[in-house]
Amino acid sequence: MSGDTRFKIFLLLLGLAGAAAYSFWYAFKAWRANRIIADTPASRVRSAAQGYVEFVGQGLIREEAPNKAPLTSRPCTWWRYKIEERGSVGRSRNWTTIDSGISEVPFILDDGSGQCLVDPRGAEVFPMTKDVWYGASEWPDVRIPDGQGFFGKLADVLLSGGRYRYTEYRLQSHEPVCALGEFRSLGGVGAEDPDRAAAQLLHDWKQDQKTLLERFDRDRDGVLDGDEWDLARAAARQQVAGSMLAKPPTPTLSVLSKPEDGRAFLLSASDGASLARRLRRQAFTGFAACLGSSAALAWMVAHV
Repeated sequence: MSGDTRFKIFLLLLGLAGAAAYSFWYAFKAWRANRIIADTPASRVRSAAQGYVEFVGQGLIREEAPNKAPLTSRPCTWWRYKIEERGSVGRSRNWTTIDSGISEVPFILDDGSGQCLVDPRGAEVFPMTKDVWYGASEWPDVRIPDGQGFFGKLADVLLSGGRYRYTEYRLQSHEPVCALGEFRSLGGVGAEDPDRAAAQLLHDWKQDQKTLLERFDRDRDGVLDGDEWDLARAAARQQVAGSMLAKPPTPTLSVLSKPEDGRAFLLSASDGASLARRLRRQAFTGFAACLGSSAALAWMVAHV
C-alpha cells in the first residue's frame, strides 16, 4: 500500500470519527433541549415567577424600535441571513459564506395575559420562514423570486447567473412564538419600596441640619431626641406616600433573556409541543448518523 493511499485512508478514518463525535453531540444537545421543554410547564406573563420559564404567545414588533430583515427589507421580529459566493476547487464546486448577520433587536411577546420584552441575543432560534434565491451581485436587490420548488429555483439560477446565493430566516410579526429563557422584572425602587424611599428622604434632610432642627426640634435644645426623630420619620413617610398618590407608579419592565446558568435559551415559531417534536426528530437523526458513522469507522478499522 502506497504512502498516498495510507494518507487518504487516514483522512477517511479521521472524517468518520469526527462525524460520529459531532452527530453524538448534536443528538445529545437536541435531546437535552427536548427534555427541558417537557419538564418546564408553560407560564403566563402576568403571573410568572422570576427565573427559568416557558412562554407561548405571539411576537410583536416594538413601535419605538422597528425591525426589518436586511436582505428583503420585510418587517419582522427577528432575522438571520447569509450571502454565499459560488467557487470552484478543481472539478468540484462549493459555496463560501462572504457575509452574514443576526438580529439583536428586542421584540415583544404577548400571551394575552401580559407582555414581556424578549432579548434574542444568544438564543437558538427555530424560524418557520426561510427564503433562498440567487443573483449576480454581492448584495441582492430586494426582489425574492416568485418561482417555487426545484424548477422555480433552477430558473432563478439560470436567469440571474447564480454566482451568489442569498438565504434569509425570519420570525414574522404576530406569528406564534414559544420561548424558554430567564425571566426577570425590573421596576422603580421608590414605587415598590416606600420604606427605603422614606429613609433616603430622611438622609437628604440630614444634609441641611439647620432646616431639620427648625422643623422637628420642639424643645429648641439644638439636638433631636428620640421622640423628635420619630416625628421626622413620620413626616418623611407621609411625604413619600403623598408623592406616590400624586404620581403613577413606575411601570414594571419584564424581560426574557439568555440564562446565566447555561440552560437553553430557545425561540421557536411554534407552540411548545411542536418544538419538542422537532427537537426529538433532530435527536433521533443525530443518533442515527452517529451509529452509521461509528459502524463505518469500525468496518474500516477492521478491514484496513
